[in-house]
Amino acid sequence: MSKRLKFKVIALQRDTESLLRLLGGSDDDRLRFWEILKGITTPAVMRVVDTQVGALGQQVKVVAGMVKTLEKNAKGLAR
Repeated sequence: MSKRLKFKVIALQRDTESLLRLLGGSDDDRLRFWEILKGITTPAVMRVVDTQVGALGQQVKVVAGMVKTLEKNAKGLAR
């Protein structure tokens, strides 16, 4: 995991913990709040991941095409 991503994950964990402490209440109250928060953010995160995976797939196809073209051109130069 990159340092930047690790920093972001740790910051998110810390901020979520602080938010839950501010909420106060019982363990059940905090669990209910967490479930609401998770329910709101999870679909958004999944849309972002889905978009990123789709974009990555397109990039792989482009690179594969470029490699095939490079291979073809290299064979032509070797003759």
